[in-house]
Amino acid sequence: MNFLRYIIALSGLFIAPILAAQDFNYSGVSSLSTGGIKSIERNIYSSMSNPAGLTEVASPGIAFSYISPYTIHKLSNRSVTAVMPSRYGSFALLFTQAGYSLSLLNRYGIAYARKFGKHVSASLMFNGITHKLNGSDTYGGFFSVAGIQIFPSKTVSIGLFIQNIEQSKIAYSGRKELIPVLYAAGVRWQPLENLSLMAEMEKDQQFSAMYKFGIEYSPLEMLTLRGGVKGSPVEISFGTGLKWKFTVIDIGISYHQQLGVTSGASLCFSLPQKNTNHHE
Repeated sequence: MNFLRYIIALSGLFIAPILAAQDFNYSGVSSLSTGGIKSIERNIYSSMSNPAGLTEVASPGIAFSYISPYTIHKLSNRSVTAVMPSRYGSFALLFTQAGYSLSLLNRYGIAYARKFGKHVSASLMFNGITHKLNGSDTYGGFFSVAGIQIFPSKTVSIGLFIQNIEQSKIAYSGRKELIPVLYAAGVRWQPLENLSLMAEMEKDQQFSAMYKFGIEYSPLEMLTLRGGVKGSPVEISFGTGLKWKFTVIDIGISYHQQLGVTSGASLCFSLPQKNTNHHE
């Protein structure tokens, strides 16, 4: 297993698509904890996957997160995101950074999400990326993300998003690399007010479809427990969220049968302010 991990680390130094996939296929720590389910996230980290979930954020806030894939710091992902709900919709800014000095990938995003009636949220996000290689050469590109969330009832929600539908590429010296094209569709069912069961299908255009299943349970108002499973080979994940006044701390861990442990933590601060445009 150590040999595989070192191969991944070396690949991250020389092959742009592998590092790009590491960055773009991660979202919030709460998503990491539920098997990587992204399309139905409804929190500040929705800007990292399906921005339609931003309409469920009731107060302005800012969040910081750190995820270490397979305990390899040089492939780590750092992010900061901020959201501002308003009567005209929700606006968000995102910055993520993956890798280290010899292969550093930065993503800059701006998102807008709005509810249409009580049952539909739609969003559009524009992103710019830069990839710095060998500490000097920098290459860039642009891509968009479109997402939707549907609430057919109080207990069921459906989410879909498409990343890089225009199939943009990064132009390196002598070659062009496709920015990951990603499709995801998921469903959440809440049989109880404090219990959610989730499932999602994710398809990267260059790889086979991946299926994910997750659970989220809140035994206390301040405590959320999460778990999930995805993929083949199987990857198992779990985590917790702690809420105290206007602060939320999330911790997540996943275990891949071949590649080992991925861990992450995030910290979110929000203002004591309500917004009436979120889903009831």
